[in-house]
Amino acid sequence: MTGKFIFILGAGPNIGQHVAKKFAANGYKIAVSSRSGGSPVSEEYLSVKADLTDPTTVASAFKQLRDTWGDPSIVVYNAAAVHFGHADDAFSLSLGNFQEDLSVNVSSLYAAIQESVKGWKNLPEAFPKVFIYTGNMLNVSGARPAMLTLGVGKTAGAHLIDGAVKSYGSHGYRFYYADERNPNGSPVGSSPDAKAHAEAYFQLAEDPEQRPWDYTFVKFKGFTKF
Repeated sequence: MTGKFIFILGAGPNIGQHVAKKFAANGYKIAVSSRSGGSPVSEEYLSVKADLTDPTTVASAFKQLRDTWGDPSIVVYNAAAVHFGHADDAFSLSLGNFQEDLSVNVSSLYAAIQESVKGWKNLPEAFPKVFIYTGNMLNVSGARPAMLTLGVGKTAGAHLIDGAVKSYGSHGYRFYYADERNPNGSPVGSSPDAKAHAEAYFQLAEDPEQRPWDYTFVKFKGFTKF
């Protein structure tokens, strides 16, 4: 065990990168996943291989972490996939595209929660044990035919997070579906604020109490119930 560290699945150049910087600035080691992996291990940063279109690779990624640093205290699932269909035909995508998106949006998320809970049993009691899923408003806004796979994924993801809270909350494990909104409650859409996510995620990680699992928040204002 090398101390607290955060594992970010789907650590892209926007939210993932800013979350990594925020936690690193506050003493956390950073582990990220990518399809290729292969980044050199340093004392503070580790990249492991995980192709989230293949959910079986999630367990392998956690094992690599476990063998190198131990089990992650904070896990952020920031990955998402969408094949856009026709706005007037929700079922215009091929079955293959539908399955690929659901592998990233649902099955690999399920596997990541499963592995996180497995690993937390090995951590000191004092360590925070928090899982954060980057969501959006699609779990409550109703179907949008052009983004059907993303909407199905976010809705299922919200159910997984809710189920995790009900299953493991008594163990002191905390789970969140993080949904950034505009001040009027509308979705931020394709322009999420990465720094606001980083700040919100760090606050959730550091709070020893479970806040509302469906964590709707406004930029630098924090939780806002809509």
